Amino acid sequence: MLGPVDWAITNRCNLHCLHCRGMGKEELDKETLLRVAEEIPLLKPAWVIVEGGEPLLRRELFDVLEIIRRKSIRVHLITNGMLLDRDTAQRLADLDVNLMISVDGADSASYETIRRGASFEKLKESVAVAGECGILDSCPVTIGKHNRGQIGGLFEFVSALGFRKITFLGLKPCRDYGRYVLSGREYEEVFYSIVENQRKYGIDVFVDEPFFKPFLMEHNIAYSAAGEDGIRVPDTSGCIFGGYAFIETNGDVKPCTFAPVAMGNVNEKSLVEIWRDVQNSELVKKARDLSMRGSPCRECVHLRECGGCRSRTFALTGSWTAADPSCPLVGR
Repeated sequence: MLGPVDWAITNRCNLHCLHCRGMGKEELDKETLLRVAEEIPLLKPAWVIVEGGEPLLRRELFDVLEIIRRKSIRVHLITNGMLLDRDTAQRLADLDVNLMISVDGADSASYETIRRGASFEKLKESVAVAGECGILDSCPVTIGKHNRGQIGGLFEFVSALGFRKITFLGLKPCRDYGRYVLSGREYEEVFYSIVENQRKYGIDVFVDEPFFKPFLMEHNIAYSAAGEDGIRVPDTSGCIFGGYAFIETNGDVKPCTFAPVAMGNVNEKSLVEIWRDVQNSELVKKARDLSMRGSPCRECVHLRECGGCRSRTFALTGSWTAADPSCPLVGR
């Protein structure tokens, strides 16, 4: 069963973020772009994420959104907010699009250092406009060594802005990854801080890390099912490598946004054919086979709830089946 489809529709961006994974050198032409938008509903995805680069820079963005929304598929648009105005926000509202505006820094200095070229004041204006138009969804925050000490400040800031949900994303493979990726001990500290501040501010929290649920279970910390209030954990909490489709700006289809492998390209095959190839891929089967995990993952009681992040593990170890080096439960 397919989870979401995550689509980077443009390689253009108006910022230079510290944690950028890098963009493909090419974009799909208009004809192919719209054909792919028509094909996405055929996969019956749980939802669709539209991102970039900066998706508001893609001229055909609203054509893509209209095509996908015709089938009543839930759409989340991730933007840095620098190009959002009231007219754009209202057009998104008319299509019932959920807008996610990335933050990453709790104050002007840190935010503008992490998101080079961004304006802290414009961020606040865009969040206000999105809130007034009723489209403001969660606040994506990418956490690494550069901002791990700002959890409390981030909660305070985004709460004051009007966000009611934070989505924490562990830093994934990017330029200088080894310099910024969190260790297991640092993840543990970050998770404790997230739990503490969630209780303090009452903002709903989702943490996109496969070992977050095992962390909560180990420490007897209550959590809610996806869609409920509080600390939200989906039923399928482990790594979804190969369980969703990521479409790169040039049309490559990958088993993970951060995987350095493509299973096909929409310029050459239909998205339906490529998704079939993903499911039949020996690499995907190998990466998802929990019996092949290396130690200490293999012996962990939480193996089936977690399994570790495959793209991070490959980036740090060169192996698709090794234990996740950033796991906060190792050594407990």
